[in-house]
This record gives sequence, structure tokens and C-alpha cells, in this order.
Amino acid sequence: MIGIRVTKPYTNIKYIKKNIEKYTPYALQDVYDASSQNKFNVISTFAGGGGSSTGYRLAGGNILCINEFVEEARNTYRDNYPNTPIIPDDIKKLSGQEFLDITGLKAGELDVLDGSPPCAAFSMAGSVSHGKGNTHADAFGKTKSYSDIKEVTNVEDLFFEFLRIADVIKPKVIIAENVAGLTMGEAKQYFNKIQNGFENIGYDVSAKVLNSAFFGVSQTRTRVFFIGLRNDITTKIGLTFMNIANIFPQEMDTVIPLRNALENLEYDNDEVKELTDKFSGTAYWRDTGSKMEDNPPKVLTGANYHHKGHHFNLKRVSLEQPAPTLTAMGGGQTTAGAFHWNEPRKLTLGELKRIQSLPDDFNLTGKWNQRAERIGRMVPPLLLKAIADSVYEKVIKIYKEN
Repeated sequence: MIGIRVTKPYTNIKYIKKNIEKYTPYALQDVYDASSQNKFNVISTFAGGGGSSTGYRLAGGNILCINEFVEEARNTYRDNYPNTPIIPDDIKKLSGQEFLDITGLKAGELDVLDGSPPCAAFSMAGSVSHGKGNTHADAFGKTKSYSDIKEVTNVEDLFFEFLRIADVIKPKVIIAENVAGLTMGEAKQYFNKIQNGFENIGYDVSAKVLNSAFFGVSQTRTRVFFIGLRNDITTKIGLTFMNIANIFPQEMDTVIPLRNALENLEYDNDEVKELTDKFSGTAYWRDTGSKMEDNPPKVLTGANYHHKGHHFNLKRVSLEQPAPTLTAMGGGQTTAGAFHWNEPRKLTLGELKRIQSLPDDFNLTGKWNQRAERIGRMVPPLLLKAIADSVYEKVIKIYKEN
């Protein structure tokens, strides 16, 4: 069975002193130290550059192996976690047994199977998720119905490939992440199919939309998370499908304004100059960004300043608020996305890492835009840490003690 809960929406929270939380920067060594506790083990699919893995490690998890198809993402992952086995193949070509073989586990022994199967077609920016008729402006620039999206992009396949792997591995817990748009409008058709997919392989599941701003991350990133418990685990720890939603972590009453998150950040002057030179010559800045002034304490949106309402994805961050959602393309040097609060430039890699709650010394590979894109695709580690901490305390620890 499944339940869906949505946390309160976040736009511009007033800058009130009692609502401020301090951000504590950290390093990769802190991640290694936390992971050495080996509280629980994890296999991660669609692992990207390691955002989710970093969160699990911070919670004391041991990553046994990962699967990632994109080469540059694997390069980034390997640079930070060189001892973690990487399965590079397309998940459609893999069997669950291959994961068991590389980890030396038997079916049922794994604690957590993690995955973030891509579902860009149901992003919050799309009209399907907003329920505007039966169409969706997809990544191909064409208007598609739900059935056309399914045929053209095969977005449906990847989540069910993930569940196919899970059915063989039989982990105690499945944690999956996806775009919040899955829970809205016509996209609910897909959401309901995911529900049935969990149930069909023997898992009780609950889903909840979480906002990273309420979990120690200076960013208003909303994503839907699925937590599935193998039926026998649900029974053994004394839960039912009616109350497994309580496994989700409690959101904080405080948020971290960007000013706090960027405190004492070191800057590369050459990088700042390069970003300024490139962005200040674009139409985004000339037509829209230059008009977006006097923003404290609000995050500004380009559609309110472009004379035709264009550049709606251009966001001027505020030091007094968490940053808006970092996107894969929005971090680029000249594309739309979040840009500096008082300078004509996009955000530096150091700023992006703090906003995504990555270690300050997290290594990023490839060209500059590839590195920014890698950050934008990650699950914020501190958000995943909160989920993993809660799953460990409320499920895995209790199960192992019984």
C-alpha cells in the first residue's frame, strides 16, 4: 500500500531571526570518517556523481557498489570514492544477480537499495505535472500527451528497471527519489504505476514530497521520495502499511539563508572573472538580469522582468533566503538558472557546492559546464543523510536488534 504526503510549499520565507539555522561546511574526510561506522550497507543505482552516496556515508552507511551509465558522472564518483566498485552498464542490460555477485551478498541481505531513475519529462516546469490539459512540452521541444511521452522517451522504463533489480536483490528497504511533478496532474498515472510496482514485488511503500530547505540545505529543492519496506520487515518491526510514513524524517523549523551557507567560502578570482565576462554578454543578462535589482530579501524570477515574460528560469538569488532549485542546465556559465545576488555572473562551483550541501573539497571532473551540471543533478547530501538517519533508527537498527 502507498501513501503520499506533501510538505508545505516554499517560496520566500521571511527573514526572521528565530528561523535562521547555521550551516557547517565539511570535507570529504568527514564523509569517510562517518562511513567507517558501517551501520548499514547500500547499493546505489543511477548514482550520478555521488550526491546520494555522500548522504548515506554521512549517516554511517557503507556503499558496497554503484551503477552509473554516464561516463563523466562515473569519473566524478571515482575521484571522490575510488574504492567503491562501479558497474558502468545501462541498467536495462543488468541483472539483480550481477549486483549480488559483485557485493558477495545473497538475496535479502542488503539493507538499502537506492535509486534516482531519471524522469525529466515530469519536471515541475512541465504542463503534465501542472495538469494543463493533456499535453506536456518535453525535452524535445514538442508538445506531447502522456502516452506520447511514454513512447518517445521511455521514461517509464527506468523506474521499473530499478524495481526489476530490486525484485532479485530483495533489500530490506528501497529508497527512491524523483521529481515532485510525479504527484501532480496527469503524471499521477505514472505515480500510481510506481505504487503498483512496489506492491507487486512485495513491498509496503510510502511517498512524500520533501523540500531540502527544511533539512539543513540552503536550497528550495522539492523532490518526491519513496520508502519501501519488504513486507516481512514491516511486520517484524511492528509497523503496518498505514503508518510507515512515520519513517520519514521530521522537517526542521529553521532554514539556512544563503548568506550563512556561503560564510568563509574561498573564491578563485579567475573563475569569477570568466563567469562575469561570459554571462554579462548574454541576452539573459542584457534583456532581463540587468533589470532584476533590489532583490533582498526576495529571490527574483526573470519572467517578471522580461518584457515578453521570457527567461522565467532565470533566478536572482538572495542572501537572505535559501537559493532556488539548482538544475542540471541552469548552472551553466551563460544559461538560465540561479545567478549572483549583486554581480552579473552565474554562481561559482564553490557556491554551487555549498548550496547543494556538498563537501567543500568534493572533486568535480570534466569541463566547467559539465561540473556544474553534475552538481545540479545530485540529491543534496544533507537531505539524503536526514532520510538515511531516520531509516536506520526506525527500521534497520530495530530489525537488527530483534
